[in-house]
Amino acid sequence: MNQYTYHTTVLNADGDFRRMIKPSALFRYVEQAAADHARAYGMDDAFFKSAPHGVSGGQAGGADHPDAPACRKADLLTACEPCKKGSMKRLTRILDEAEKECALIDSRWIVVDTDRECILRQPSWHTPGYWNEDADGELPQLVHKAKELTCAGSRTASYSLCDLNGHVNNACYLDIACDALPLEVVKGGPLKFVSVKYHREIPLGSQVEVFYAPSTDGWYVVGRREEHAAFECYLEFTK
Repeated sequence: MNQYTYHTTVLNADGDFRRMIKPSALFRYVEQAAADHARAYGMDDAFFKSAPHGVSGGQAGGADHPDAPACRKADLLTACEPCKKGSMKRLTRILDEAEKECALIDSRWIVVDTDRECILRQPSWHTPGYWNEDADGELPQLVHKAKELTCAGSRTASYSLCDLNGHVNNACYLDIACDALPLEVVKGGPLKFVSVKYHREIPLGSQVEVFYAPSTDGWYVVGRREEHAAFECYLEFTK
């Protein structure tokens, strides 16, 4: 399988009170691994500036047993499939120093026309050796919804939450979701699975109302901007 290896250190600031990696940090590392993977095949900033298209972070994503310890070396092994109907599957495995798999992230990326602000069903370029016809492995992409929701207040798309695109970074939605849950839920056990769907961006300075509720074997979190869902998230914690 054609895959790219990204070497990193799990930073102190990315660890939580259990000395385990925060879910948002895990997704940020995957974003960086994906970006470096593309650059290794010539798809750098200049490449994307030359044509009105770009690759946007996960339309949906899931992570299984994200128990990578903080302050340790880690390898991210990432591979993707060809774009199908506007969505590109990317699998990333995180290995610790002993080469033990400590997390699996299954994400979906979209290709967009940045001039027309629309999703492209197929990219306008071909890069030999970059894709795999089949990236082995898959995680559930479903978000188990709930009806009786509790309001957790609102969040502003502040400077620290936003990225170079001028809106909340995809990984930071997981910070918003975890912060919305009651503290006893987060303290009850480490996160073992998360699935998140991104519906619409949250631009710098805008507001998002956050709601949560127990659902199936975990918790459902939804963020709404201007009364429309911006993101939905389902989280399961080890009991």
